[in-house]
Amino acid sequence: MAYPNDRLTVVLQQSPIAASNGQMPKNPSCVVCARRKVRCDRNDPCSACTKHGVECIFPTHLPPRRRKRQRSEEDRRYSGFPYQSPTIQNHAAPAPTTNIDHPAATSSAFPGTPRATQGMLLAGDGRSIYLDSNVWTSVRGELPRAEDVFRDMSDNNSNHSAQEVDDETSLILGGTVKKSLSALHPSPLHIFKLWQTFLENINPLVKILHGPTVQQELLVASGSLDTVSKEFEALMFSIYCIALVSLKADEVQNTYGERKAVLLSRYRRGARLAFTKAGILRTSKMVVLQAFVLYLLSMRATSDPQSIWSLCGVAVRMAQRIGLHRDGAQLGLSIFETEMRRRLWRQLSILDVTTAHSSGITSLHPYFSVDVLPPSNVNDSELDPRMTDMLRVHQGATEMIFVLARSEFGEWMRRWSKAGGETHGSRDFWASSSFSDEAKDQAVDELNHAFESKFLQYCDKSIPLHYMTARLMQTIVCQMRFSAHHPRQYGEKDNMSLAERNSVFTTCLQIMEGFEDCQSNEIIQRYLWHVDNHIPWDALIYTLYELRTRVDEKQTTRSWDLIDRIYSRHYDQMRNRPKTPLHIAMQQLILKSWAAHAEERSQHNRSPLPCPHIVSVLSERSGTGPSSHRPASEPSMPEEGTPQGRATQDSIPDHVEGLCDDDDVNKDDLSPLDWNQWDDLLEHFQLEFTNNELFSTDAS
Repeated sequence: MAYPNDRLTVVLQQSPIAASNGQMPKNPSCVVCARRKVRCDRNDPCSACTKHGVECIFPTHLPPRRRKRQRSEEDRRYSGFPYQSPTIQNHAAPAPTTNIDHPAATSSAFPGTPRATQGMLLAGDGRSIYLDSNVWTSVRGELPRAEDVFRDMSDNNSNHSAQEVDDETSLILGGTVKKSLSALHPSPLHIFKLWQTFLENINPLVKILHGPTVQQELLVASGSLDTVSKEFEALMFSIYCIALVSLKADEVQNTYGERKAVLLSRYRRGARLAFTKAGILRTSKMVVLQAFVLYLLSMRATSDPQSIWSLCGVAVRMAQRIGLHRDGAQLGLSIFETEMRRRLWRQLSILDVTTAHSSGITSLHPYFSVDVLPPSNVNDSELDPRMTDMLRVHQGATEMIFVLARSEFGEWMRRWSKAGGETHGSRDFWASSSFSDEAKDQAVDELNHAFESKFLQYCDKSIPLHYMTARLMQTIVCQMRFSAHHPRQYGEKDNMSLAERNSVFTTCLQIMEGFEDCQSNEIIQRYLWHVDNHIPWDALIYTLYELRTRVDEKQTTRSWDLIDRIYSRHYDQMRNRPKTPLHIAMQQLILKSWAAHAEERSQHNRSPLPCPHIVSVLSERSGTGPSSHRPASEPSMPEEGTPQGRATQDSIPDHVEGLCDDDDVNKDDLSPLDWNQWDDLLEHFQLEFTNNELFSTDAS
């Protein structure tokens, strides 16, 4: 996005303590004198302002009522956030809420926030810097012009950015910056096609860009790549990357005439160089953060979560630097800017929390303790950078339905994790002794009711986005029920009753059905980029353990069919990658579960089920099955004699051998020890599941 180039805003937060006590600090110099760096007599108005015929404003007092004037044509020029005159506003912090005994009773309450006694936001020219350190705020009346603060604290000098750069940014992104990146851009026609792909496949699920504004910028930039701003160029490359990720390889080849891997390598390199040019570690421009979040989203499927989570830390620091963790309405920002900041903060929060969870780490992201309100339920067409009227929020479905459903889940998680004693929103709050089984079910019922009343009743499942949203909500509810009654919480296996096991098994079946539907349903194929990284491993593992003793016809037949479809697809995707200990253990578990299931059916005089395709493939590879009639599409696995095979075997932790040992076939063993071992394997898999594309510097 481009932003106004000649207007700056200074927003101050007055100490709520001082305000409540009726104590005001001594007047500093007025804003005009401080900016001109001349002595101020501190009268109201001061003699200098009176002499020059300008309005005199003191930063620690509300300004006198200002005379309205017509905005000039110059003021009306915009390409991003609207004009705001230099103002200083006081905002009292909201009173903190008390501890919640029953979160359902305060479902709409926002968390109390321990706010700094004073805070200041310097904003304008598409940039902002949030300061709440006493060192800065104690001299806020003597600060130089905001333009100087931005230049000294944030961005490089424009001349310097065009030179070869080799600074601390290279530690993260690598490489040096060329004078021009235009050779790495696609043609203008392909730029527009990638943008349309972004609008259809990506934007509905993230909504961190204002489509109409960015499209206008993109059309202008594509016609003059040599003159595009370094910040917007970073956004362009990030859009290329994530748009390509959402397409299938054959679609890319047919549309763009090159292999998907080649184009991704080129545009990822362009993105890294663009971020370096934009001074990503120093920037105060929101557009760079928008670009970086899209870049991280595009890397999730091909990079290990540990790396993505670490880079999320950079993004969080950028967000805090520009004050994204403070609600724009409290800072006196415009309606449009406030809305876009809320959207970006929520998406970054979700990305950080989910990547931390995948890495086996509890996120320390302040999502659960800040005062940023959820985004509004409005369409992009109802937003305009020039708007001054309050937004008309809808009750039904809008373009924001998917984003708001995820936000609703986050708010639910915040309330109930707080009640369980968790401060960072970890899903482990179910383990709290303060939760009975009835309380857990009540919590999940509350979430389900919120989804039904706010979103599901408005979903038209013939619309891809609505169908995807409905599937998301149904799967989340099932996953929360599974987490609430997961067998790992039991000290001994006998504590889990047969009725409980049946209930959990049915829930796992529903989770697998939802995942398989998302993978195979044609109506939401455009959103597979979002689904592919969320295999329900826990549900698969539990189901395989349970299938060793189950012989009921309907559920077992359906379960084996789902396991066959889900794991066969993943097995095919992993064909050219080293097999991790998780995959070895999973493949052994599939074979052992099938053998035990077949034996159980035989003992109950039941006819055998047709052998799943994945069982035939794994049996053949392990040497326990026939070696002929291999399907033509079957993926190839490394032999034990190959370097890849040896590396895999050498990397197996000792506890994996216990899971894979043939003597370990205990049909009823679902002890906590087993689940701890599987948890270790899942974490180990997340650490090793990478192809190092994140830090690749290969050119096209």
